[in-house]
Amino acid sequence: MKFGANAYFRARLRGIIAPVNLVWHRADLRLHDNPALAEALRTGPAVGLVVLDPNILQNTTPRRRAWFYQNTQALREAYAARGGLLLVRSGLPWEVLPRVAAELGVQRVFAVRNSTPYARFRDQKVGEALPGRLRWLPGQYIHEPGTIVKPDGGGYTVFTPYSKRWWAAPEPVLLEAPAHFPPFSLPPDYDPGAIPQEASDVPLPPAGEAAALKALEVFLRDKLPHYHQTRDGLAGEGVSRLSYYFTLGVLSPRLAARKALQVGGEGARKWVNELCWRDFSGDLLYHRPQMMTQAFDPRWEGLPWNHDSEVFEAWLHGQTGIPVVDACMRELQATGFLSNRGRMVVAQFAVKLALLPWQKCERAFRNLLLDGDNASNLQGWHWAGGLGVDAAPYFRVFNLITQAETHDPQGLWLKRWVPESGGRAQPYKTPVIDLDAARRRYLAAAEGIARG
Repeated sequence: MKFGANAYFRARLRGIIAPVNLVWHRADLRLHDNPALAEALRTGPAVGLVVLDPNILQNTTPRRRAWFYQNTQALREAYAARGGLLLVRSGLPWEVLPRVAAELGVQRVFAVRNSTPYARFRDQKVGEALPGRLRWLPGQYIHEPGTIVKPDGGGYTVFTPYSKRWWAAPEPVLLEAPAHFPPFSLPPDYDPGAIPQEASDVPLPPAGEAAALKALEVFLRDKLPHYHQTRDGLAGEGVSRLSYYFTLGVLSPRLAARKALQVGGEGARKWVNELCWRDFSGDLLYHRPQMMTQAFDPRWEGLPWNHDSEVFEAWLHGQTGIPVVDACMRELQATGFLSNRGRMVVAQFAVKLALLPWQKCERAFRNLLLDGDNASNLQGWHWAGGLGVDAAPYFRVFNLITQAETHDPQGLWLKRWVPESGGRAQPYKTPVIDLDAARRRYLAAAEGIARG
């Protein structure tokens, strides 16, 4: 049935055209295992929406914007292949959502719940603009922030007891992607919205959930059985490299965990435990949003921070003279990826040895990562930096020479990223800080804080 613009809205008001539901995609750029999409389709036809929020996109890097845009395009194509439509609009969500709802006569808005401080602020404002018409669903995590709690109802601050309850929690029900979308009518010449094109300064992985599901399949087949033995290598050759997809919700972590446990074995258990860490990170930030700007244990803000911009720039661009640190940061700058071992190394150097302000380093580091998830990155920096998440917060200080020799024993990774090192772990030039003196300085300051 075709309508002119005015006739369309009259027909909508008269009930000739059925109300449509809106699925607001944020960190869930997928059709499979998407509770918001499934619930919207259960109650009627549905249209998808991605909002290009300037509060997010203008505060990040070209590589991260390009990755987001490419996955949004892939989601649009996945909708179209099933007869559906994904709208894209630019602007503040609390202004965009009411406008789209009015244009289409939207009945309800469905969205997967986000829990970062900005997401909670944003969603509250959208809820105020569309009172009683929003429905929040789980799906960003395996077990949502705030759902794994202590017997007294409070949140956990230590991973081990959290993980015990996490592993004992009921497994979520997985949802299939829709085979097709029910037909619906739109106003004539309705503009679905353009997706920006932006060049990335690093190579990007294949975008979209089909690519993500294929990458999961390859990892489960080729690497998962040995993951517990290979995960710590600085070159990152034994890891899944699926975090690119988890951060934007292109791949469901619930589905990934289920498939890994079906494979079974020690590697699967270890890898799924990393997904538990991801949930724990989200839970920490949910209960303690101040982690964005303040040490988990505020006492550690009392360290004698070093505001030397030259040391910061040397760290950021891989010019410290310490091979393992420089290899990590050069790889990150060039690829947007860094192994978990490498992430701990550079955070320890920045916070515990160089005493660089952790907030500045964490933000710069996150924006270089293609998988720079707020909660996971914050938890990693608070843990590696000894800011209160680690149960042994201050006296765990990496020996950076030993780290390289242990986790890159042949020096091939070092030689690739810092050729001037010749693959050797020892400094290849005078370091920007004296490692032994820095260690002593940190431990003396930290011991004073720990003793109060």
